[in-house]
Amino acid sequence: MNKHHLYLYFLVVGLLLSACSVERKNPLSKTYHNTTARYNGYFLAKEKMDAIERGLVESMQFDYNQVLPIYPSIDSTTAKTLAPELEDVIKKASFPIQYHKNSKWIDNCYILIGQANYYQLNFGEASRTFKYVNATSKNAEDRHKALVWLMRTFLQTDELDNAQQVSEYLRKERLNKDNARELYLARAQYHRILGDTAEVIKNLAYSIPNFEDKDEQSRIRFTLAQLYQLTGQDKDAYKQYAKILRRNPPYDVGFFSRLYLGQVSELEDKQDKERIANYYKKLLKDDKNTEYRDKIYYEMAQFELRQQNYDKALAYLEQSLRTSGTLKNQKAYSYVSAGEVYFDNLSKYNLAAAYYDSATQAYPRVAPEYEAVAERRDILADFAKQFTTIQTQDSLQRLARLSETERTDYLQQLIQRQEEQRLQDSARQVAATQTNDQQGNVRNRRNNSNQQDNTMVGGIWYFDNPAALASARSEFVRRWGDRPLQDFWRIRARGESGTTNQAEIARAPVTSPEQQMTIEERAQMQMQQYLKDIPLSTADMMRSEKEVEDAYFKLGNIYSQKLRNPVKATETFEEFIKRFPNSEHTAEVYYNLYLLYGKADNKDQQQVYYSKIKQQYPNTTYARLVDDADFMSKNALDNIKAHALYDSAYTFYENYEFAKATNIINQLVSQYPLNDIKDKTAYLEAMITARTKKPEELYAQLNSFKKTYPNSALIPQANQLLATYQSLEQRNELRKDAPNATPPKQKTADALTPEEKVSTEIASTVTASVAKPTPQAPPVAAKPEPAKADTTALPTTPEPKQTAPVKTDQPAKTVTAPSDSVDLPKPTAPPVDPMAYEAATDSAFYMVLIYPSDAPAFKDILPKYEKYNSTYFKNQQLSIDSAAFSPGKTMLVMRSFPDVKQAQGYTIKQKAPQSPIGRIRGVEFVTFAISSANYQKFLQKKDIDTYLTFFKNNY
Repeated sequence: MNKHHLYLYFLVVGLLLSACSVERKNPLSKTYHNTTARYNGYFLAKEKMDAIERGLVESMQFDYNQVLPIYPSIDSTTAKTLAPELEDVIKKASFPIQYHKNSKWIDNCYILIGQANYYQLNFGEASRTFKYVNATSKNAEDRHKALVWLMRTFLQTDELDNAQQVSEYLRKERLNKDNARELYLARAQYHRILGDTAEVIKNLAYSIPNFEDKDEQSRIRFTLAQLYQLTGQDKDAYKQYAKILRRNPPYDVGFFSRLYLGQVSELEDKQDKERIANYYKKLLKDDKNTEYRDKIYYEMAQFELRQQNYDKALAYLEQSLRTSGTLKNQKAYSYVSAGEVYFDNLSKYNLAAAYYDSATQAYPRVAPEYEAVAERRDILADFAKQFTTIQTQDSLQRLARLSETERTDYLQQLIQRQEEQRLQDSARQVAATQTNDQQGNVRNRRNNSNQQDNTMVGGIWYFDNPAALASARSEFVRRWGDRPLQDFWRIRARGESGTTNQAEIARAPVTSPEQQMTIEERAQMQMQQYLKDIPLSTADMMRSEKEVEDAYFKLGNIYSQKLRNPVKATETFEEFIKRFPNSEHTAEVYYNLYLLYGKADNKDQQQVYYSKIKQQYPNTTYARLVDDADFMSKNALDNIKAHALYDSAYTFYENYEFAKATNIINQLVSQYPLNDIKDKTAYLEAMITARTKKPEELYAQLNSFKKTYPNSALIPQANQLLATYQSLEQRNELRKDAPNATPPKQKTADALTPEEKVSTEIASTVTASVAKPTPQAPPVAAKPEPAKADTTALPTTPEPKQTAPVKTDQPAKTVTAPSDSVDLPKPTAPPVDPMAYEAATDSAFYMVLIYPSDAPAFKDILPKYEKYNSTYFKNQQLSIDSAAFSPGKTMLVMRSFPDVKQAQGYTIKQKAPQSPIGRIRGVEFVTFAISSANYQKFLQKKDIDTYLTFFKNNY
């Protein structure tokens, strides 16, 4: 090598070594580090991350009966499974950061590390990484990408306000195609969390033109089509499904797009209906769709429901339920659909109850409709119970009214018919078993003869053919059920594990004792059972009639309040009045009919029941409700004050200040005559009488108490005192004068005279059985709204209920100690403020908005909220009230929510832009959730800051 070549060699080596330095900024150094960082570290990490994300999508088991998710779900199990791959991504992406610091791919590597932390559920670290890129990167596209992923991270951690701020910031930026697509998807997810379907549709539509991968685009387009279909925009849904099919989508997306086309196709004439029906039949015949046949039958049922062909729809739903398929949740949706037909269209609630009960066993718990399905199941189960009670007891009563000969003949004929039906069912079961065995043998012979042909299907090895494997598995599941892979699977019970010995294999089926009986023995047993249930005695007949009475009353309330069927409710209540005119429920039934006829705008009948309530039950709550629709709400506040006065009176009683206690009781009775503790107040008056007046007055007062309050929980104490009085009177040991009302001095038992021992026996007995007030404020009844003829919040009893429990578990004891050594109860601690807020579970929650009355931003806020609720919360059936709160401020109340979670969720959503107050700035206002009980106290106290502190500490 000559000197010239050697010089060139060292020059090139020197240049390469200088390029390796991360401190240099010359073009050669930048080129070297950019190339090495991109193709050594970043490229490998990016390929790994792309493979992970593709795997997440492919592993998702989509439920096509629900709107498909925008992003694949991730949980701790998924994160744990992907942990090695994600750690490898972090390792590869960290290499350029460590060794090629002057490369332009450093920001991209940081984003990959943030994504890996995101999929590892390490959202805190992911958020910090994306914020770092946004703060330090000089590349706008990298900053935008980091911010989109930061928004996704906020959505995962329920930081919706932060996610919205990121979205609003990016709205002002100019994004490239990829970042714009991801931003629109993130916005769609944000609005989906808020329940704003219109905004979800808009953002998904914006994202679709920015896709390059046609399969990803097809999946998002399918979600968009589902949302169009869900909101009744069938023409737009049809266009989206058709576009999916034109782009050769993945098989499952294409299949369901074809399937749903029938739901959104226009049915203008008979030819259109025939075309769609033939289309479904063609799908059924296609062997590739064998695993989806249950779903096809389901869609055929929905097609018939569109035409109100309920019998055909039910037949197809039965076919769907009898057909096995690979869609694990399909049976649940078929059960629900059949239940809806019986419930909404045919009003056959007994059959609907059976289908809804089956649906909840198979329905996915994470589905948004699960709670509604479970609630309807419970309602229908209660309905079926009451309906069956009426039918059963009426039938038994008719049998009881027959002569003994007629009754015996009827039961014998009934038993004979049942035996014949049992034999027919047994014969059909045997025939079905034989038919299945014959069909199985034919299939086995056909499969054996074609085994060689089936090994290679269309030039593809059998076990590489997904369609053939799916078809074979579907056939196996149809015949044998979904069994695990194990030895002796033919003879083992489904799901059974472990070894099976020969004795178990050869074991004969066990028959029940009833199957071993002769026909005569079985008939005799059934006859005895029937006779045992028939109400032959007067007491049994009264019990049966009472069961029917209660069932009719509950059935009418179910029709009215839960099934929302006013016609059936009216019929049931009218039948109740005919059969049980003097029932304990009559007053409430009159009030129900008053509301129902008012809702039906039948003024004449409404006036009839108004008159009956006022004439027959003038002193009940219902008589006041028909005159004042807000009576319950007003009386609830009065009850709180009455309880406070009662607590004070009892404290004075304990301290022997009987005059003060009497004055407070008189104040309570005069100011709040409709309080719900009348019996407790009257009993406390009797206790004061026992301490201050003659025994004869106490005797008369206790007897009056028993007659006035026969259902009071204090009746046992009153009976005990009367028994003590009678015992002392018989022994001629009753004191003659009123006892000393001053607190007694403490004496030893030996220092007492016989007269002292006898004279205070009743007083000491009174002390032992007096009802103490509870330290907590009483619960407040939810306000009914009869003015709207709404029957959902009816009182359940005609009289106000006890709201302050009393101690009745210990019987009163007779004490023979003298008056100056009576063992009086110790004074209790000062009662808790009855107006204090409570965190107890309540029957209803409200959302409250307090705002400046003269603020232009709040002009027409009431109609704006009505429109907002009808758009986004239609199923909640919320009502709105508005009233002056204080000088210059107005209060708007949204009611009612079933629990604090929903009320708080509604309150949080008021920050969203679609809310009537979501875009208001520069005006001070406050929103919060509050229980109905605390709301009544808040109206009195009007202490916003105090309540907000209470809510923060307790909820």
